[in-house]
Amino acid sequence: MSYKIVITDLEHPTIAPELEVLAAIEARVERYDCRTEQEVIEAGVGADGLMVAFAPITAKVLESLPGCSIVARYGTGVEMIDVMAATERGVVVTNVPDFCMDEVADHTLALLLASARKIVYLDRAVRDGWAASDGYWRTTTIANPMYRLSKQSLGIIGLGRIGQRVARRAQAFGMRVIAAPDEAVSPAQAAELNVSVVPLEEVFAQADYLSLHVPLTEKTYHLVDAERLALMKPTATIVNASRGPVIDQAALVQALQSGRLGGAALDVYEQEPLAPDDPLLEMENVVLCSHAAWYSVDAFHEMKVKTAQAIVDHFQGRVPRYVLNPAVLSSPQRREPRIR
Repeated sequence: MSYKIVITDLEHPTIAPELEVLAAIEARVERYDCRTEQEVIEAGVGADGLMVAFAPITAKVLESLPGCSIVARYGTGVEMIDVMAATERGVVVTNVPDFCMDEVADHTLALLLASARKIVYLDRAVRDGWAASDGYWRTTTIANPMYRLSKQSLGIIGLGRIGQRVARRAQAFGMRVIAAPDEAVSPAQAAELNVSVVPLEEVFAQADYLSLHVPLTEKTYHLVDAERLALMKPTATIVNASRGPVIDQAALVQALQSGRLGGAALDVYEQEPLAPDDPLLEMENVVLCSHAAWYSVDAFHEMKVKTAQAIVDHFQGRVPRYVLNPAVLSSPQRREPRIR
């Protein structure tokens, strides 16, 4: 007996790492490019499990695929999966929360440094020929102002595994680090990290750089809105390598255009990719990346292997390492995996 595992969508050039892992259960793997709910339903007919990148896994999808007992997400965020609906229908949901922690922390610091030292702006000035005149570099005029990083404060919202890594990296540059309260981090842990925990609004008010490291949930949607942006220093910069909708992008654009905010360094956006006429593209005080913080060759391979391993563990009778809805494991509604 083999298992039908459907990869609903994937922009990866190869699934060789997954196939190597899934060979342990002799899985029959079918790969699709689903974008809609109906496409997932049609592709998933007869599926024992789904592996998902961005395709919508809704209550209707789960209801239409009664044989599916696990949904394994490629990556960390699960906003494309209705986890509550999965739990109600006895479907295990997994993700891979730890495959790119160092990459995201490194990328966050890269964005911060690029903004602080105006790297992208200066690179463009040199390439376009306006960084020099009369045989001299015009650094103090075109790069003004710059401030010494060791005199700056970094505010972190989301002091989890990535946020803690960012704190350590920033401290290596001499930055003072403050953070909003985080239920997953005790005061003792924060003290050990040499991070001062202050109320959320104070993080906005005190930070010279504000870095976001929270998942996208109903609670964090537009966490950074016009009201909170108004609390920030006019010289401050906001850095986001978490999820785009954590920031109200229209409010951010307005704050940047009005001079109410000093700058932004963004890897993620409310709508991706950015539209060709997005005002962020025209701003000199903004550093933009293409949702790349998660990526390295190592992280890419680890994500693929761990996603497939969750499927294998599930069908070999083990609890996968990262189950997002553990209540389903003892639920009378649980869809029991077919065990060979």
